[in-house]
Amino acid sequence: MIVRKASANNYEDVLKLVKSTGSDKYAHALLVKKGLFQHIVIEKIDNRAANILKQEALSCGAEAAVSENVSRFKKGFSDLVLFATARQVENLIKKLSFQPFGLKEISRQLEIILKDLLLNKKIFKYKKSAIDLSKTAVMGIVNLDQDSFSGDGLTDIGAAVKQAVFFEESGAAIIDLGAESSRPGAKPADAKTEIKRLIPVLKLIKKKVKIPVSVDTYKYETAKAVLDEGADIINDIFALGRGKDKLAKVIAKTKAGLILMHMQGVPADMQKKPSYKNCVSEVFEFLKERREYAVSFGIDKDFISVDPGVGFGKTVENNIELIKNMGVFSSLGCVTAGVSRKRFVRAVAGEEKSSFIAANIAAAYCGADIIRVHDVAETVEALRIIDSLGRG
Repeated sequence: MIVRKASANNYEDVLKLVKSTGSDKYAHALLVKKGLFQHIVIEKIDNRAANILKQEALSCGAEAAVSENVSRFKKGFSDLVLFATARQVENLIKKLSFQPFGLKEISRQLEIILKDLLLNKKIFKYKKSAIDLSKTAVMGIVNLDQDSFSGDGLTDIGAAVKQAVFFEESGAAIIDLGAESSRPGAKPADAKTEIKRLIPVLKLIKKKVKIPVSVDTYKYETAKAVLDEGADIINDIFALGRGKDKLAKVIAKTKAGLILMHMQGVPADMQKKPSYKNCVSEVFEFLKERREYAVSFGIDKDFISVDPGVGFGKTVENNIELIKNMGVFSSLGCVTAGVSRKRFVRAVAGEEKSSFIAANIAAAYCGADIIRVHDVAETVEALRIIDSLGRG
């Protein structure tokens, strides 16, 4: 007889573990739910609701950590951490669905988390196609601005197209074109300049590659121009905060994919004094609101990806925290991470390419579905290991 620990970090791991016993196949789904353990944070919950939730959690066999103010029946709001299996969360949702003090909404949010947890397949849609995210998708960066923070800006059209073709051959799932630098302290380019840089390259790339092309812009005029020329995805560092209604409407009309990124401040000043009380929570709340805003214009949820904005108005510690918690954002849908060649990587691990590859891989392992990178071939090769292990 052997008694040992088992390692099971996600749905596939637990399912494999259950199947290894030779158990009845009809019991698999139930047993997986019992074997998937979750830590769920609920912030700013009414103390009355927290008290009810804790008691209901206990009745389901789960547990909840609450403020001592809750135990003392004090008025106000607190934070709560729920410790439960997927099965226990499922039972808890039913119990909370008719309760007062905001617990009905909490039950709905728990349902979204549970659905994400048990989801076997995730996709990111664009136009009439979709990217299968059962394996990490690599987005290859083609910079058309010499002011790029990574120093790889290309002004020659032929060189830019050649790089895009090489990225596709190397295993990239998306090409991301950018014509305005977003490095700390960078000066913005106007829409006319962006369009002038983008259109000739975009036209040729669309003829040369079969994978979707994303354009990194937050301007309505630029977005409309590139979407008219066949761009498939808009990657917006301001999360529709600048283009607003007009930009949202043109994306909805063309059924383009949309990436919404978080940034504190603007590129010119974002790294001067970034400050958060709780970085992960604040970024999550922002992206949730922006996603809801996009959906209100008819953009389907499957056409939206969220990007926590590593390196955009964050300290080194903030960036590491976001990478570790990348999976937290998965309840908002597809998660994109851009950690490639960021300053915080240099601060932590130095200038070698291996450091940047390691940062990309860490983001993928921690739950990112799409990795935005400069070193496509190396990242694609390394991701084969991560995808074989299973992401967080």
